[in-house]
Amino acid sequence: MIEIEINTAIAGRARGDERLTAAELAELDTVDVLSLGMLADEVRRARVGDSVTYVRVLDVAAATPLDERLKTLVASCGEVRVAAPAETRGATVEFLHRTRASLGAGVRLTGFSLADLVARQWGPLAETLRALKAAGLDAIAEAPVDLVSPDEVAAVHSAGLDLGTLSVQRLPDAGRVAILERARACLEANPHVTSFSPLAREQSVATPTTGYNDVRLVALARLGLPEARTISIDWQQYGPKLAQVALTFGANHLDRVAPVDDPALGWRRASVEEVRRNIEAAGFTPVEQGPA
Repeated sequence: MIEIEINTAIAGRARGDERLTAAELAELDTVDVLSLGMLADEVRRARVGDSVTYVRVLDVAAATPLDERLKTLVASCGEVRVAAPAETRGATVEFLHRTRASLGAGVRLTGFSLADLVARQWGPLAETLRALKAAGLDAIAEAPVDLVSPDEVAAVHSAGLDLGTLSVQRLPDAGRVAILERARACLEANPHVTSFSPLAREQSVATPTTGYNDVRLVALARLGLPEARTISIDWQQYGPKLAQVALTFGANHLDRVAPVDDPALGWRRASVEEVRRNIEAAGFTPVEQGPA
């Protein structure tokens, strides 16, 4: 296979945090993956330094009360995240009220995909988001750029909520550059949003992704989206091997680390220890968000 070298003008523009065109991103998408990763790593270190953040997340379901067993895990978490809303807006609000009262004011409570809330059609989106905020929610967990509009992302901020990250539900047939263009439109319209999680939550059964394609997308996101200072990888979904490689291709945050260590695996295989070792092995400094 013929390896295509990186265009020096495009590389210079990426190093200067300039806006790369779709054509330039498409050209970068043709170069060999190792050269692409080296450039993305260089840009990432210049842009955000050598720290890698990670957050321990306690995932809960709106159908499940926060019982005493779960409450004991909260102290070790940086975040309690509600995976999906209940069947109705009223039930979701009620659950958030109960959970916030149980957690107290000092714990970060997040939840939901913005696309899921839009699809529920519980009335005007702005009203729904304000109701969730009033019930104690601190942030919407994610907004898939392939399913929501920049205006819908803006509604989150207008309601007084933070947004955990822009994300991708499923990579479109149009490919990597197309999804980066969607992400850029959201980022440019919403400058308060600075995080993007480029790897899809759902995989195509017919054409599943590969680690090779995953890290290529991570690198392109770092090079093509200077507005996204945080490029995030879901630790629970993608695991330690891909996460470690992704860090050397431009990622700088690991999301959804398990809130507790599993003693059955031994201390060196415990979740937090494993995360920190993976970060350090990739040449970065681990920094935990939330309780240390």
